[in-house]
Amino acid sequence: MNYFKEFIDRKDREDRQQLLVLKSVMEKEGLKTKNCTEESEPYVYVFNPKKDLSFDGVRIYKIGDTIAFRAQKEADTHPYGRAYLFDLEEMYSDLLSDNQMDENKAGEKVMQAAADEIKRFFKHSAEAEKELKGRELDDAKDTLGRVIIKSTGTDYSTNVTSSHQ
Repeated sequence: MNYFKEFIDRKDREDRQQLLVLKSVMEKEGLKTKNCTEESEPYVYVFNPKKDLSFDGVRIYKIGDTIAFRAQKEADTHPYGRAYLFDLEEMYSDLLSDNQMDENKAGEKVMQAAADEIKRFFKHSAEAEKELKGRELDDAKDTLGRVIIKSTGTDYSTNVTSSHQ
């Protein structure tokens, strides 16, 4: 039983170290982060640099041996939506085998790709949200292009009587 606990503790430490490496890479690329690796479920929060989304950033965390990220409204809330996987080990292996690159250069390229992926996610999410908002306005127009405002309350106009009779 003691060996299993040691195994789990070592795995947790490795996961936290990997997340801290990603945190420093994100910061090196100009992204603001928050270290949440001391939580029971460790993660690194990366803030959206432009503040133009319905969520403030993404959570980077480990799922088994894989690193993933998900949208998260605020740094201390739970993430929502789809999880996007970083297959960093496969990217690293591909770079080593395809380009005959040395290990340090391949590692740097993989980390750069991870930061670029987060930046691309923010950019594409902002574009998608902008497009959705545009569609909502288009759907709210009648055939003449006038915006239709839907009532959320009770219509009392039929109950109004004139005092000038």
